[in-house]
Amino acid sequence: MKRLIFVLPVVFCVAPVLAQAPVTPPAPEKVRWSLVSEQIKQSLDSPNEQIRVQTLKNTIVMATLYRDKVDIAVHMKRIRRTHEEAASRAERKLALAALQAIGGYRAFDYMERNASPAEFEEGRMVMASVLSEYYNNRTGAG
Repeated sequence: MKRLIFVLPVVFCVAPVLAQAPVTPPAPEKVRWSLVSEQIKQSLDSPNEQIRVQTLKNTIVMATLYRDKVDIAVHMKRIRRTHEEAASRAERKLALAALQAIGGYRAFDYMERNASPAEFEEGRMVMASVLSEYYNNRTGAG
């Protein structure tokens, strides 16, 4: 009986610890950003226009705010293809804005050949709108 009295407190203390689900450590930051890049690649190839539109918005945010974490320029070919093949004007505008957000010689060369000065200015406004929407969603404003 004395052994039982000593064992019961140990069981009551250890049982809750053993019943907890194992804690999965978070993925290293480099892995998370490579998964973001892969998700962008897959989503830009989606047949669903809404997915592509949201992906282009995400691309603008990533290229603007997280440029040091993920290389969006590797998706430039897909974004250019989206700009050329998009059925909707909104998708084409977002693709152009994404190219502006990425920047660099190749992006500006493409825009110079495939967009009017008015479309270029409109792309800047689209980029600002997307970033504003992102900040409003993050802060709960709007």
